[in-house]
Amino acid sequence: MLRMNRFDGFSVFKYLVYAALVANVALFFKDDWEAASHVFREGLPFARIIEGFAASIDTAAWVVLLLLFELETCQLSAEVLRRPAGLVIRGLRALCYVVIVYAFTGYLDKALGFALYVPAGVADVCAPAMRQFALLVELDEYRALTAGNCAGLTGALFINEQTRTLAEAGPLAQATRLAWVDVVNSGAWLLIVALLELDVRPGVKRLFPARFATASLYAKSLLYAAILTAAGYWGIFGTLLDFWDAFLWIAAFVFIERNVWRPD
Repeated sequence: MLRMNRFDGFSVFKYLVYAALVANVALFFKDDWEAASHVFREGLPFARIIEGFAASIDTAAWVVLLLLFELETCQLSAEVLRRPAGLVIRGLRALCYVVIVYAFTGYLDKALGFALYVPAGVADVCAPAMRQFALLVELDEYRALTAGNCAGLTGALFINEQTRTLAEAGPLAQATRLAWVDVVNSGAWLLIVALLELDVRPGVKRLFPARFATASLYAKSLLYAAILTAAGYWGIFGTLLDFWDAFLWIAAFVFIERNVWRPD
């Protein structure tokens, strides 16, 4: 049976945050699609789909995971969770973890991929042969190299032959830093949900009632601090969407933490 929770202002705000996160899946997919159209102009191999769509796949899996946590910690009674419905929820959650870890490898591959850029050594960047290359503007944003914008590339250039992209030193360095921030952020969230899984396991609470709760609280505080730092970096150097998404996820998991530790 469902728990009869009071539908108050707090609940309205919580579900608005959840709805905004669902909308972000579409926004990240749009960004990934546009970036992949430049990086994988000859087609995106299935084995590299996570590299091209890491953000949208990751966000979609996190949204499903969040809603499953909401069901288990707030909406469904312990009686229901002991039935097959509980097994289904835990099975779906395990599948989400597989996808999230897979997405983490996509972020890592993308960050490592920036090491493939080498000094270009191109005599004429405006030569017709260079039109097959795209220009890195910022992380996940590229522009086609044209006669109009090639003349403005007067500084040091770097080239990635594998993805057929060019980059100036400044945008390349900034995109590399943002890519590694993605890796740190994704890893921190993985550790948080691992601790949250232990929090919602009654057996763990009985085995380490006070000691585990204290250790989990301190560990998650450090991880949330790392995520807040990443959000601040995105707010200054990244995109508004990344900053907004980070804020929403922190708010969403505050709600889940409240569900877990609320008095029964």
